Amino acid sequence: MKNFKLSQRQNQLLKIIVEQYINDATPVSSKEVIHDFFKDLSSATIRNEMAYLEKVGLIEKTHTSSGRIPTSLGYEYYRQEILQPTLTADLRKKLSKIFAKRLTSIETIIDESMAVINETLHLPSIVTTGEINETLVRIDLIPVNANMAVIIVVTSSGNLTKNTITFNEGKVLNDIATCIRIFNDRLIDTPLEKIPEKIDSLKDIIKDSVENYEFIMQGLIQKIFDIKYQYHTSVHGTKYLTTQPEFKNDVEELNKVLDLLDTSSIWQQIAYQQSKTGKTTLITSGEKVGAKELAIATVNVKGKDNSHQISVVGPNRMDYSKVQGILDFLKKELEKKYND
Repeated sequence: MKNFKLSQRQNQLLKIIVEQYINDATPVSSKEVIHDFFKDLSSATIRNEMAYLEKVGLIEKTHTSSGRIPTSLGYEYYRQEILQPTLTADLRKKLSKIFAKRLTSIETIIDESMAVINETLHLPSIVTTGEINETLVRIDLIPVNANMAVIIVVTSSGNLTKNTITFNEGKVLNDIATCIRIFNDRLIDTPLEKIPEKIDSLKDIIKDSVENYEFIMQGLIQKIFDIKYQYHTSVHGTKYLTTQPEFKNDVEELNKVLDLLDTSSIWQQIAYQQSKTGKTTLITSGEKVGAKELAIATVNVKGKDNSHQISVVGPNRMDYSKVQGILDFLKKELEKKYND
C-alpha cells in the first residue's frame, strides 16, 4: 500500500465510487456523485477530490467514458481501510436454517451453504478439504548419477511423493544431502501446513551449512515440498462466472479463470498466505492470483480431523462487504458445529 492519507471526504468518495461500480459495473461520473451524494458541494470541489484519488492511483478513467472506476490499488485500499462486513437478515436466516438441522454432516452443511451463497452472490465457490493432522515422516535422497537425484517424501497418511532434481555440479549433491539431513533432524512430525514457516526459521542454519545457498532455497526446497497433499477440492456454481461482465465479454479471461479453478497450487498458496497474515478472511486479487480481473476471498475452518478452505471467486468488482460477511459467518458457525 502506497504511503498516503485520505481525508474523511476522500474516503467517503472512494467508498461511493467502489460500491457504485460494484453494483452496476458502470464508470462513476462527478455529476452522478454530486446529484446522489454531495448536493451541498460544488462540482469543482468533487472534480478536484476525484483528481486527487486518480493522482494517487486509487481510481482511473476509462477509454469509453468520462467516469472513473476503481484500480486494483483502489480495491485494496477499500478492503483494508473502508470495508465493513455485512450479512442481511434474510441470508443469515437461510444459512442458520441449514446449520440448525440435526444429524447433518459437516460436508452436507457446507454443500447446502455453498448452493445458497452461489445463488445469492452469483459467484462460484471452492471448497478444499484436507487432513489437518497429516505430518512429515521422512525425506529420502537417492543419487541417480553425478547430476541427478530422486527425493522421496513420506507423510503420516502413507502418502509418498517422488521428485527428480538435476544440477550442474557434482558437489551440489553434498549440499542437497546436508539440507535433507537438517530437514530430517528438525522437521519430522511437523504438520504439513506448518512446514513453510518452519523452513523460514531454518534459513540461517541452511546458509551456514551449504555452499550453494541460492540453489538450495530457490530450486531444491520447492522440489522437496511439492507434496501431493491428501485433499479434495470441489467447485460450486461455476455457471455464475458467465453472468459477470468481466468474464462474459472476455473469453480469454474466462478460460484463464476456469483453468485456475482446477489448479490445486493456488489454493495451497492462499492457505499459506492466510496462515502468515492471521486474518479471518484473506482477499487476494489481480497478479497475485494470476488473472487481472479476478479476486478470491478465503477463510480456513479447522475441525478435529479436517480443515476446510472455503473461497468465493469473482471479479475485482465483487461485493466485498457481503462476501466477507458471509465467510466470517460460515467460519464462526462451522467451528461452533465442530465443537458441539
